[in-house]
Amino acid sequence: MKTNIKAIIFDWGGVCCREGEPFASSALQESLQLTPDEITEKVRNIHKDYYIGKHSRDSFWTAIIKFFSLTENAEINPVALSNAYLNSYEVYPDVLDLVLQLQSKYKIGLLSNLTPEMKEQIHRKHDLGKFFHAEVYSCDRDVQAKKPDLKMYQSILNKVNFLPEECLFIDNSLGNIEAAADIGMKTLLFKDRIQFFTEIKNIIGI
Repeated sequence: MKTNIKAIIFDWGGVCCREGEPFASSALQESLQLTPDEITEKVRNIHKDYYIGKHSRDSFWTAIIKFFSLTENAEINPVALSNAYLNSYEVYPDVLDLVLQLQSKYKIGLLSNLTPEMKEQIHRKHDLGKFFHAEVYSCDRDVQAKKPDLKMYQSILNKVNFLPEECLFIDNSLGNIEAAADIGMKTLLFKDRIQFFTEIKNIIGI
C-alpha cells in the first residue's frame, strides 16, 4: 500500500511494552483489599495529577499513603511502592526492533501518558534517544495534559514537524486513536503484537 506517511508516532505503554501498573504492590493491594483499578478509582484526582507532572515521586506516594491512612513499614513506603511500579512493565523487544528498522525511512515519535518516575526509568534503562527522534509525555512541564487532550497531539506534531495526514499514530486505546483521527492523523489501534505487525506491514509496505 502506498502512503504519504512521513512520521510514525508510537504510544509507550501497551504498544512498546506491557503497561506498567502504578499500584502493582501486592502489599498495598492486600492492605487495602482493593484491586489496582479500584485503587486508581479512589484516588482519581491524585493519579491524574501525577500523570500531568504535578507530583514528584515522593509527593505522589506520600499522598497515596496519607489518603488511605496507611502506616509506613518495610513494604508500604514511597520507595517500596515506587519499586513495585517500576518493575511492573516489560518491553516488547520485537516492537523496539521494528522502531529501529523504521528510522531510516520515517521520523519516529513517542507520545505517551506517563508519570515522571516512569519517564525517568525508561530513559535510564532503555536509552530511548536511540529509538525515537521526538518524544512528548503527559508529565512534561510544557504539556501537562493527557491523551486524548488535543494539546498532546499538537505537541508531537510540532516536534516531528509534519502535517497530521503525514503521520501514522499507534496506540492501544480506542479513545486516543479516535482523537488522533479527528485531527487528520492516520491511525492504527494496537490490539496485540500479531495483529499489529500484520497491519503495519500492510500500511507501510514492509
